[in-house]
Amino acid sequence: MTGTISAIETWLTAFGWPVYGADDVPHDAALPYITYTAKEPEYDRKTSVQIQLWAYTKANADLLAKADAICAAIGTGVRIPCAGGLVVLWPDTPQQQVLVNGNVRRVLIMAQLNAYHCPGV
Repeated sequence: MTGTISAIETWLTAFGWPVYGADDVPHDAALPYITYTAKEPEYDRKTSVQIQLWAYTKANADLLAKADAICAAIGTGVRIPCAGGLVVLWPDTPQQQVLVNGNVRRVLIMAQLNAYHCPGV
């Protein structure tokens, strides 16, 4: 599982915002940032991944532009190398959803994940 999580986190970091596991956001983290949830699927199955972009803003344009960049990178499936194998992210439906809580807005990106490697490697 470490390889899967590291691969997803490294890939998301390339989009220029700090990246945290959904349950590991520091209490003093400054917006904007990205969170994700991921599970290790069985080798022959997909599992869901939630990527959330968080920003303090009154407008959606910049937030949606960042979400669109991530969704474009996922495309019809993106292969991400990991220790001992490969992680593949696939788009899910609905792929994006904007959620508003005052001036804190987030975009929820839904994806599916396959992990092709030997667990523990």
